[in-house]
Amino acid sequence: MTIRHLKIFIAVVDYKTMSNAAKKMFISQPSVSQAIREIEGYYNIRLFERLSQKLYLTKDGEKFLKYSRYIVSTFDNMETEFKNTHNNIYLRIGATLTFGTYILPNLMLDIENKFNNIDYKIIVNNTKRIEEKLLDNEIDLGIAEGEIQNHDIVKLPILKDRLVVVCSKDNELAKKEHISIQDIAKIPMIAREDGSKERSYFQKFITENNIKVDYKWNCTSVETIKNALKIGNGFSVLSLMSVKDEIDRGELKALNIDGFENISTNVCLIYHKNKFLTEEIKYFIEICKNYPKKNIS
Repeated sequence: MTIRHLKIFIAVVDYKTMSNAAKKMFISQPSVSQAIREIEGYYNIRLFERLSQKLYLTKDGEKFLKYSRYIVSTFDNMETEFKNTHNNIYLRIGATLTFGTYILPNLMLDIENKFNNIDYKIIVNNTKRIEEKLLDNEIDLGIAEGEIQNHDIVKLPILKDRLVVVCSKDNELAKKEHISIQDIAKIPMIAREDGSKERSYFQKFITENNIKVDYKWNCTSVETIKNALKIGNGFSVLSLMSVKDEIDRGELKALNIDGFENISTNVCLIYHKNKFLTEEIKYFIEICKNYPKKNIS
């Protein structure tokens, strides 16, 4: 049994078919099939059920996948650690949109000042995608603002953020002191995309109140949403962190929605429980934990 066997198995799981795995790994499909048979024969297990020309992981396959990802991840970390001993340090970080836009750039300046030979890769996406990339070992660390479901992920809360309903200062809703959910339902929403914490929390709120909202826009860009709001288009639910400056300048108005007050979320630093924590990763964890104390009032 070799690392190659495990990498082939992971590729079959990730790319759904043996032919896709073969293409991604630049090997022949018979080589992929043989590697899977060798694993199954070595451990006397079946990794996949083959139904209607599709592959489905068995219970043994699911267990084997966890071990495989852990072993391959540890091996890759060892390769990176020792190959970079006398070369550039490499760090892969994933962040959700709000944190990645408004806080992460400052943290990376701190990292660059500490490790002048560091090379890094930043991925900004919603919580669901950051969680997936962490489990697939595509990133070393993540910062997420939504709910994390997987029990193999360590979560360290680093700050709290609040969700606010906002609209243009000239919107008719901005003139009301208190607003009901029925008032909101009458105007279109410029919403964040599925998988974002803003969309998830607000969808839960309107579902509990049996209200339907017209999602006029579905947008991954907070800046696009804010610009659309400023010219009078509907309302949105956004992180206070992302709209505080516009509210302070009077460009946007935070609305008091009955039942949606004081909705706060934890921004968490996340990593796999089996992740080997290098000096660089430990330092990044520390600056994330200390950031609110230094920068958030």
